[in-house]
Amino acid sequence: MKVKRWAAALAVLVLLWTSTAWGEAKKTMFEKEWYLQALEDSVMSPGNNARLKKVIARAQQGETVTLAAIGGSITEGAGAGTYQDCWAVRFQKAFQKEYGTEKGTNVQLVNAGVGGTPSPFGYMRYQREVVNRIPTGDTDGLPDIVVIEFSVNDWQEPTKHRCFESMVKEILDAPNEPAVILLFAVFRNGFNLQDELKRIGKNYDLMMVSVKDGFYGLFDKKIKKDGFFVDEYHPTSLGHRIYMDCLMQGIKDAAGAETDEAPDLNVKPVYGTDFMGLKTIFGETETDEYFVDRGGFPGSDSSSYRNQPVGQVCGKNFYHDVKDPMDPLTVKGVFRKCLVAWKAAASSTFGAAEILIDGKVVRTVRGGKDKWGQSEVELVLDQQEAAEHTLEIRVTEEGKKFTITAISLQ
Repeated sequence: MKVKRWAAALAVLVLLWTSTAWGEAKKTMFEKEWYLQALEDSVMSPGNNARLKKVIARAQQGETVTLAAIGGSITEGAGAGTYQDCWAVRFQKAFQKEYGTEKGTNVQLVNAGVGGTPSPFGYMRYQREVVNRIPTGDTDGLPDIVVIEFSVNDWQEPTKHRCFESMVKEILDAPNEPAVILLFAVFRNGFNLQDELKRIGKNYDLMMVSVKDGFYGLFDKKIKKDGFFVDEYHPTSLGHRIYMDCLMQGIKDAAGAETDEAPDLNVKPVYGTDFMGLKTIFGETETDEYFVDRGGFPGSDSSSYRNQPVGQVCGKNFYHDVKDPMDPLTVKGVFRKCLVAWKAAASSTFGAAEILIDGKVVRTVRGGKDKWGQSEVELVLDQQEAAEHTLEIRVTEEGKKFTITAISLQ
């Protein structure tokens, strides 16, 4: 009998512990008032909702829609326990559940996150790794919602936000009229570039979501920093969940508001859109517009940086092996801008290379122990008027390797 009384008392204690009041289940963190308020605070701006609401309506009607994510390592999924835990995949699943049909199978995802890279590299590969990877079933072959996340990667990027703005404007100008969302990530020390990049979002009346605005002030008060960050830069699986919740808060807020008039995109640029129309040459690109002589870069580096959503970044590249001739990689044509992405290798088997424009050395690049194989971007020509130019890239040390990931011209 005493055992039964003890068991009954224990059951009452358990009930009290798991309830906030009689008959009320204990709320999870995600249901608490402070968390819901933080989500609201993370929506820096709902932006013009006309395009977004059209995408949602199409999804609800059973049409195939494609979500795209482009950014750095946080978008790639770094820090998450599994790729399925990253914010981009979670975002797809949440959007499927909220707005999709047939168990959400009509909502597709293209994730073009690449670790350690800035927005110029994102723009260089946007056509190849976003547009060209739209899954079958999406009849217009273009993404319908594009989330851009470069706010912690663009420190000292060479175009001073012009590639970022050019990419935003080019996506907005697509014939299917996609919605663009700016997602502002944050490092453990609070760093990001949202104050600079939000000027672009405001200019084009975009939805902007800031995890920093919503949650950074709550770290070690409501959420332990060690619970949100796996290191100095990347979110844990919980952090990725919070990124997704912030995005979905913005989506739901915009979806529930009255429909805006179509956005006015004929506005003066903030930093500049002079990189619009950028054309990228990869190792397998066939082009009649430019003359390309691979010279001493005849192969493709199969060990170049890979990631889960993209695979080998940019596909085939321009690779100089130790036994290849010392002839330069040469590109000739009419252009006014030139970006060169190269593999910043840590291995001592990789050497240095000179980048020349019209016979003049404009940059010398070399890997080293502070590198890890990411693709870094050099702006080697930045003019307002197009003219005939010759780009050359020469390895300066015999017996050393070097990899050019891609070359972009405008």
